[in-house]
Amino acid sequence: MNDKNYGDATGARHEIVEVDVAVLGHTNYSNRRGAWNMHPDFRDDVPGKALEGFRQSDVRGTTFYFEGLVYAAGTIPEPPDDDYNAVVWRFEQPPMGSFFSRGWVIINNRTDGPDEPRPDPHLLSFADYYLGGTVSAQDLTPTDMLTTTGMENGVPPDDIVVRAVAGGTGRFATAKGSVTQRRIGRNSTGLRGLALPSGVSPPSPNFRLRFELWHLT
Repeated sequence: MNDKNYGDATGARHEIVEVDVAVLGHTNYSNRRGAWNMHPDFRDDVPGKALEGFRQSDVRGTTFYFEGLVYAAGTIPEPPDDDYNAVVWRFEQPPMGSFFSRGWVIINNRTDGPDEPRPDPHLLSFADYYLGGTVSAQDLTPTDMLTTTGMENGVPPDDIVVRAVAGGTGRFATAKGSVTQRRIGRNSTGLRGLALPSGVSPPSPNFRLRFELWHLT
């Protein structure tokens, strides 16, 4: 985790915090019941046809939840030769923290009325990053948490998003700002749900997060 402090005319303290995160794909749970405009082949998971049915579906309204692990920036290596789908992380080191994300899938692959297809971004989410330790039965709410909201996930190399930092706890109790999220390859856990057809389980993504924070005083 890297940080720098600056002063400005308002008296707020500026801080940069960078971390790596790995999504644990096997923790994902999603519910399609809120999506009303799915192609029948996707809705019914028709063998051999579900993926093409997805490409003709509006899955907005699908809810999701997943967890992940947080590492010091630079722990997860960059993918070789800009191969954004390369599995570059197999959890060789213990994490420094945990994160939790939940929200809605907003993928629309249909043209209906004024709507045009919009396959990206994939999600509208809220995420909490615990940088002071992993969540466990012994430590229910580790200190130094940052909470964020906004859009996320696209297709690399255009998978860079900026999200709002709404606040935090511990050393971040007075923090506001933004976070830039960038894909850094994938990891060895298989992604499930998130409007994927039954049986489709690609490796889960990793991200590098750069928080730009202003501590209000």
